[in-house]
Amino acid sequence: MLTPAQAIAGIGSNSPSNIGFLAYNWYNQYVWYNAIRHKQLHALSLLPVHLNTIYALTYLGGVTSGNIVMGILLGIGTAGLMVLNTISAWKSWSTNLPEGYGIYHFFFFGWRTLTPGWRRFILMWQIGDTLLAVNCVLGALAIAIILPMKGRDIHLLWGNRYFAVFWGSVVTLLFTWPLIVWTELIVSRNHIKSETDMVAVWLFIAQVVTMLVPDIQFGPAWRSFKGKISFSYTGSATPSSSSSNSLPLSSLSKP
Repeated sequence: MLTPAQAIAGIGSNSPSNIGFLAYNWYNQYVWYNAIRHKQLHALSLLPVHLNTIYALTYLGGVTSGNIVMGILLGIGTAGLMVLNTISAWKSWSTNLPEGYGIYHFFFFGWRTLTPGWRRFILMWQIGDTLLAVNCVLGALAIAIILPMKGRDIHLLWGNRYFAVFWGSVVTLLFTWPLIVWTELIVSRNHIKSETDMVAVWLFIAQVVTMLVPDIQFGPAWRSFKGKISFSYTGSATPSSSSSNSLPLSSLSKP
């Protein structure tokens, strides 16, 4: 639900604002992967296919950055995260779901019980998710490289991140409510209970804190360095009389 705010917080920012977003999601998906590997999900093995449909879009909100170094780090981290999620979903489909034939219940225009036929339906969904994941990986890398190169022209959006915490969450909630309801129905119908993961809670708090920290402005030393490597020609197009093959020093000026 914080994805729009995360995206706006990262645009044009030199702060590591989206590291918290990435760390929170990596931890949670690693926990899911281990649960799938050890066949501990029970009826929750129905969820990865739906989760990945949402993640292929929302994860891109954590890639925005104001500098290419941080952008590439976030892009690679996000791409790797989507690959892990796709592997987890396929593993869940192949090893966890068959154990739920006639046992796992889910809501799909009425209450259904998992059967080989429904598993084939989930297979088609999973194939579609895999194609979405490929596009997510390419999109994450493209955003990581292209967005920082646009400079700070779009940095005006920075001031709207606090506004996006509320309204962005509302919009995202409208988009994700079917997943939330579906999850809660599966948990309730299959009598699933688990303890709260406090590590995830604290990582979520860290995510919010890093998202709301003020931007880091590079100091005079950085601007001086940029000035040395960024020259523009402002002299006359006519060569100087002293040398027809060189430009006068006065024709070079720092921006």
